[in-house]
Amino acid sequence: MKEYEPELGQMLNGQPYHRYECPEYIVALLQYLEYEMENTCDEIDAGSPFRNTGNTFNNDIFQVEAYSWNEDIPQLWNFKYENIEISWYKHLGRGTTINREVTPEEAINMFDKCLESIR
Repeated sequence: MKEYEPELGQMLNGQPYHRYECPEYIVALLQYLEYEMENTCDEIDAGSPFRNTGNTFNNDIFQVEAYSWNEDIPQLWNFKYENIEISWYKHLGRGTTINREVTPEEAINMFDKCLESIR
């Protein structure tokens, strides 16, 4: 897994990032999860927590927090499922990092459980 080199904005603004660059297939799974959430969850009518909206979403399975402009509250991740933490800079897909190696099987299991939890 490739180690991540942060963007200048991430370093200057203090946005946390993880050790590894997030694989594109995991970003794609999260983008589809966002699409499904927009179609099924009334809680995100004010804007997707995967974007630079300030919104959050959580249930018993996963949590998503949009990029936070509040420097007084540390933001350790933007997406959390069990012990998988994913962070991005301002929106999903930009400077997206992950805290550990995740197998494709783990990623698909995570996606299935998250999707099932919002349907």
